[in-house]
Amino acid sequence: MPSQEKVWTVIDIIKWGTGYLSEKGFDEARLTVELLLSETLGLKRFDLYVKHDQPLRREDLDKFKVLLKRRLSHEPVQYIIGKTNFYSIDLKIDSRALIPRPETEVLAETVIEHCRTYLSQREIVRVIDVGTGSGCLAIAIARFVKNSSVTAVDRSDFALDLARENAAATGTTGRIEFVRADFLELGKNVFNESFDILISNPPYIARSELETLSEDIRQFEPVEALSDGRDGMTFFRKISESAHVFLRDGGWVFVETGFGQAQKVRAIFADHGGTELLVKKDLSNIERIVRARFFSKGSA
Repeated sequence: MPSQEKVWTVIDIIKWGTGYLSEKGFDEARLTVELLLSETLGLKRFDLYVKHDQPLRREDLDKFKVLLKRRLSHEPVQYIIGKTNFYSIDLKIDSRALIPRPETEVLAETVIEHCRTYLSQREIVRVIDVGTGSGCLAIAIARFVKNSSVTAVDRSDFALDLARENAAATGTTGRIEFVRADFLELGKNVFNESFDILISNPPYIARSELETLSEDIRQFEPVEALSDGRDGMTFFRKISESAHVFLRDGGWVFVETGFGQAQKVRAIFADHGGTELLVKKDLSNIERIVRARFFSKGSA
């Protein structure tokens, strides 16, 4: 750890911290140090290099050490600094919900583009976000689809509180209704309206795979938002079975899937009448997003 006797500048800390975390086996060491130091000093990352020769005060070093120790315990950086960026939106994030990831941005982008291309002439596009977590998907859609009305559902009161805080901070509260409900237990549409789109990034990690996750995820992120406790397919089955209940005739489903799951999910949707099926890859060239359209029998 940096000693109190030496005068440490911003660039000294960046260089030392990058090497230290790299030696300890942490990925993205330089980015991590930049984020922790930005939080310590109340600066943007760019400004760290503008003020690269600025010396750190004793209290700055003490604060940085505390944050660095948390990272050394494998606590995710986003939880340490209490925020993350999703689809160009700054969100509060903590252990009440999963950390939004780049692959989920692909899901958001896919739905937003679909709404703008095919549903822009509708007065209102009604979207239900199943398992909203931090609210990242609901907020992105509410912000970038101007004719959207989003119902964000989660079974966790803690997650919903976080999502409401994020909606308030991003000015999207008026477009989102937050509802506490366990989607798996809903046998009928309790929302008094049919939706044009169902979107979900559900718990899709199989119980047998939980131990293979990184320590960062396994120890700190809410397990109920990671895994269905079974084979990882529970929510996909439920969504496909109840699509006709929640969606208007010809409504759409967009879901994020885990590694190696996309074709299985596509088959599940097809078995339950899903048409216009599409599988989309993420930025790592992994099949990640599955789209399906559902019609009532005899109306397709």
